[in-house]
Amino acid sequence: MNLESICLLGLLRCPDQLEPSLKLLANPVREEAEKALSSLKQLPKPELLRRWAKLREEEWTKLGESAVTAMGLQLNALAPAFRLWVASWLVDHHG
Repeated sequence: MNLESICLLGLLRCPDQLEPSLKLLANPVREEAEKALSSLKQLPKPELLRRWAKLREEEWTKLGESAVTAMGLQLNALAPAFRLWVASWLVDHHG
């Protein structure tokens, strides 16, 4: 679980619900998430968006590498309609 991405998304989409939602996490994970949140919540929105975009780009790169390893294909070579479907399948079957 990428706690930074959860905190970034929460701050960008529903900041008023983020802290109460973190209370649902188990103690060691909750403490780590609250630590991540405290370092992120003071950042301006453009920086939050930049970090979110960077995490998404890194995630897409890893999925692309998984596609090559698992299936021998390049995600970006697929038709756009199939890219997300194949990426979802890879996550479901290869983590």
